[in-house]
Amino acid sequence: KRHVVSFEKNEKKYNDSLRLLGFVAIVTLGLDLTAPQALAHYKLRDEQEKYFQQMKTEMCSDRQRNWSEDGKTGRLFVLFVGLVIGSYIRHIWKTTGLHSMFASSLDMLDEMRNIRCIERQGHATKITPFVGKQVEIAKAFGIDIPVGCEPGYKSKKVGRKRGRPKKNES
Repeated sequence: KRHVVSFEKNEKKYNDSLRLLGFVAIVTLGLDLTAPQALAHYKLRDEQEKYFQQMKTEMCSDRQRNWSEDGKTGRLFVLFVGLVIGSYIRHIWKTTGLHSMFASSLDMLDEMRNIRCIERQGHATKITPFVGKQVEIAKAFGIDIPVGCEPGYKSKKVGRKRGRPKKNES
């Protein structure tokens, strides 16, 4: 009379169908969510994974080459600390006036890359001067410029043209 008398779950068919349904079905399995809530849940997770992958790429950590479990744990810890610092740098770049000066937080870091601390045995430690936009970056992060590193001179690169000078200019 078209009534179900007994039911037996076919595990193989069930697992195959779950694999075909994809990530959304696996994530929402057993949760009491409406369709819009499930979609929002999926989008958030997808966004987090994409952002984390982008940050790992930025840190040049796409592949983890490890020889031991301790090495893996150490590398993941260093990666985590690097991602936290990278997030803080990106936050300062976005919330201050630096986003109008630099196209990305990486451009801002590239600007600071040529500051060097030179230590020689028997001589005083020397730090190259902060010039141009480096002063603004230091102010945005609340870093005091060390004594002797203040911008006392103009950079030679400013206003200098590349290449050979034209004949009529000399």
